[in-house]
Amino acid sequence: MNNMTTSILNIPKTEGETVEFKSTFNGTVIETLVAFANTKGGTVYVGVNESGKVVGASLSKESLQQWVNEIKSKTEPSLMPDVDILELEEKQVVAIHIIEYPVKPLSIQGRYYKRIINSNHLMNASEVSDCFLQSMQYSWDAYLRRDSTLDELDPVRIGKFINRINEKDEFIWKEATLINCENLI
Repeated sequence: MNNMTTSILNIPKTEGETVEFKSTFNGTVIETLVAFANTKGGTVYVGVNESGKVVGASLSKESLQQWVNEIKSKTEPSLMPDVDILELEEKQVVAIHIIEYPVKPLSIQGRYYKRIINSNHLMNASEVSDCFLQSMQYSWDAYLRRDSTLDELDPVRIGKFINRINEKDEFIWKEATLINCENLI
């Protein structure tokens, strides 16, 4: 966290995939940080209204520490954002920055969000599962189904797959039969 006041000339003009404006700090700020962490990262500007007008943030001596503590306590895994105070139009704006987290998904009080265009979307169970698998670089085919047999496989589809492999000339699989599959087990 950076407690120093920084002067900058401009902030983004509009909200987008990595930018959000909030007049005050509240739960939707944390929701947005979670959505950013689950997608490409981003910055929430507290003290800027939805139309991009600087309204200023009301800050006490302990505000930033309280905000960071609230963000940390309401998120799982705990988010630790970078925070800057910006001086814009003689008003204070707080820029809360979060990176895209490598291990996902993150949640706010058990709810998972992702950022799409300029809004936060609640993730369903399938999206949560996919997000986790992608962040761990797994996929559904990395798991064995012990209750399956070779009889369930489609020989025509396997043949097409083997032909595609053979076309790449990386190695040649001479027989497009289930016997080859049995040898892999």
